[in-house]
Amino acid sequence: MVVLVLLFSAIFATGTPYECATNSSQNVEIGCRAYFRCLNGVGTLIDCTTINPQFVYNSAIGHCDDELNVAPPCGQQKDCTNKGDRSYADKDNSCLSYYTCNRDTFFGHNKCSPGLVFDEHLQTCNWPVNVDPPCGTHGTT
Repeated sequence: MVVLVLLFSAIFATGTPYECATNSSQNVEIGCRAYFRCLNGVGTLIDCTTINPQFVYNSAIGHCDDELNVAPPCGQQKDCTNKGDRSYADKDNSCLSYYTCNRDTFFGHNKCSPGLVFDEHLQTCNWPVNVDPPCGTHGTT
């Protein structure tokens, strides 16, 4: 998790451009709070929190929006008060995503790859057969 935070920090700090396909015009989501806007093959990092701390990327409309208007998992703010510094399965989303808390602060959601659920024990997405309930089916046969 620390590596992921450092990677995002490096991207945001350096303004590293996204390599868009030649002449492409599209948005590429890189998380709930940021995306790359490709316009004529040139990528620009858009950090929604610089517009408003409560904004997230809304894939339905293709730009930043208030989290109250955004479908889960990005639109669901979690209360991290008195939670440990780690990631938690989002059980409201059938564990198909997870959120991170650090020092009582919510750091957003991340989606697992298709077919995977979040394994709180290993702190990574995993196959449901390898994850204990309620997120997986391990040990239920």
